[in-house]
Amino acid sequence: MATPVDYGNLEFTRPAKQIKAVNLPAVPQRIFDGMKQYEDAARGFSTSGFERTTKDANGKEVPGGIIVAHRPADAQVTQLYRMPTDPSSTDSELSRLTYFDIGSGRTISAFHGILEDDWRGVRRRGGAITVMDLNGNEHFQLWRYWEDSLADRVLPKVQGELDNAPGLGRIERLTHDDYRYGSIVISQANNFMAFASNKENNKDTLVYVTRLIDSNTGAKADVSPFTLPSRLVAPSTGEGTTMYSPRSFSLDDKYLLITRQYGSSYNALYVVDISGEQASPPKLIEFPGATEKPEDTAFGGVAFSHNVNLPHLIYCTTNGYGDFTSVVAYDLDTASVTHITTSGAAIQAIRPILWEIEDLKVTSDNIVFTVNVEGWTSLFFMPLSGSYKNTVIEVKVTWERGWLTFQTNDLNDKPYELTLHLTSYHSRGRITYLDLLPLLNDVKKDENGNAYVVASVLPYAQAAPPTVAHEVPPTLIRYKSFDNLEVPAIYYHPVGQSVTPVIIHIHGGPESQATANYRTPTHSYLLNELKIAVIYPNVRGSSGYGKKYMAADDVLKREDSVKDIGALLEHIASNMQNELDSSRIAVAGGSYGGYMSLATLTHYSSKLVCGIENFGIVHWPSFLENTADVRRAARRREYGDETIPEIREFLDRISPINNTSKITVPLLITHGENDSRVTVHEAVSMYKTVSKNVHTELVICEMEGHGYKQKSVIEFTNAADILFLERYLLAQSNL
Repeated sequence: MATPVDYGNLEFTRPAKQIKAVNLPAVPQRIFDGMKQYEDAARGFSTSGFERTTKDANGKEVPGGIIVAHRPADAQVTQLYRMPTDPSSTDSELSRLTYFDIGSGRTISAFHGILEDDWRGVRRRGGAITVMDLNGNEHFQLWRYWEDSLADRVLPKVQGELDNAPGLGRIERLTHDDYRYGSIVISQANNFMAFASNKENNKDTLVYVTRLIDSNTGAKADVSPFTLPSRLVAPSTGEGTTMYSPRSFSLDDKYLLITRQYGSSYNALYVVDISGEQASPPKLIEFPGATEKPEDTAFGGVAFSHNVNLPHLIYCTTNGYGDFTSVVAYDLDTASVTHITTSGAAIQAIRPILWEIEDLKVTSDNIVFTVNVEGWTSLFFMPLSGSYKNTVIEVKVTWERGWLTFQTNDLNDKPYELTLHLTSYHSRGRITYLDLLPLLNDVKKDENGNAYVVASVLPYAQAAPPTVAHEVPPTLIRYKSFDNLEVPAIYYHPVGQSVTPVIIHIHGGPESQATANYRTPTHSYLLNELKIAVIYPNVRGSSGYGKKYMAADDVLKREDSVKDIGALLEHIASNMQNELDSSRIAVAGGSYGGYMSLATLTHYSSKLVCGIENFGIVHWPSFLENTADVRRAARRREYGDETIPEIREFLDRISPINNTSKITVPLLITHGENDSRVTVHEAVSMYKTVSKNVHTELVICEMEGHGYKQKSVIEFTNAADILFLERYLLAQSNL
């Protein structure tokens, strides 16, 4: 249970739904009105992928659609929809699947399509297993989404079933506790489902397997609540905190791949034989020739081959062979590795790529992956048969470029069919269609002899948000820090302006990255309406630039990343004086970026005019003691173990709450009341302390966790940010 918050004698106002505030002036309606076009454009579309084709109770084939997530204008939270797979279909409307109650902090974090289940003795075909929490606290539970038209018979309303009227489907809760569930993996044949949970002891995250069909649960098709049965296949090691996650079933359902997390960015790969009555102990997979220890390596995109002749071949990304992640194939039967994109003088790879591999998916006929090139995404694929077998081909998609993710349609025997989710300065998130197969008829070679194709995508008109005029494209800049390290940043400058104020926005993580992705509606308002420039620095500790760069802020090097912001302030004053006004600089950030904002204020207040801190860390020891048990071990690897006296002394010394006297400019603090990562106590204690010295405003968001999901909360906190910057950043020009 969360520790009750001691608000003491704070006097709250209630300026909006789910909002309570202290010392916050009334936000004028003109800001909400001015933000509307940007808020509407920000309600983009995303997809969890293609549904599997199934059959109804009469045996008639029912083609699957594409599941789309989108927040409609009148809803508090994101809802789910279905649309046809063919972008030229005359049936162009989105079919709404979910209608959650307005005023809820409920969040669907995953929607995993299945062929069917028989848990209640009745076949319920199609639908999905969803992962959802109730109020932003991230205590995610498992739920079954299904539609009565695809079931053998209609079940009566189940106790605890969500009221989803008038949605197409029904949603039944499968787990009934306060633990966390997630990392769903469905086997190719739909026989098994694996998931991770901390239900054993609230600390260790372990892996469980359950049958989807031939389950013999003994449950009936009645109103009684159903509790999902499962068997533990990856138990605790008994040493420290164990954090396992399932990754992939082999095609023959004999093996399950799992990873063990050693930090927020490091994990080792294991295999479990689940074919017997008792699962085998997890066995570490050691890649031949790897230069890094398993606990200092990261694996991603882990998947068994979909080729029936190679059921135990594994594809994955790993940085076990160098500073950057690369795509490799590992044969479980022969313990041999094939390098696909690994870069290294002593390694023979099919096509070396010296950038981070961002995503990898495996189909029966190809592998598809994306590459993160300094914050912009490039798409690649490698056919596994035919004339271009084992040729890595870049797909040069015709668009404005930004951040690209994709889903494949392999489970419906269309391995070359993709949906692309495109986000950029131009669009919050639109869904498009791409068929890779015809592109093989026109493969070209670049000046280095590397294969590429040029691709135009087909838009789904019903899954494209409105665009905003005068959007500003990003520019990549670099500057030198105190130790001569080069720091990259994404920079936006208002169109048609010369010298402008600027806000430095620092990302969270810290193992994250500011990319060419779409920004918040506030970002667009700042550029277009207030004519404020924005810089998003990727200080040391950021992902995307290799393992060494990401580790350059660990533990005792924490404040080196703060010095990177100090160097940016110097760079603005010395090298950008024709574009930016160094006397009008603000700083902002959320989560770890919130800590960075506060730390920047404690070190460089004389060079700043104000700061915004969203759900940030203010006292390192209390953060580590109060964060969710399942997260603590991973966070200690990054930030340091507060139980070690000398580490605790260091963390205490650099904590912003112990340096509030150094903050000399106005501060706005916002925080989710149900945040289980950085608890709201951090915000309250910071407000009570820093408000003694400088003007401080506090916004507490009810039914919200780490980041904001509800319409009323998003719109109000955005408007509060704008008003704050108008008063304390723009007002400087009138002094």
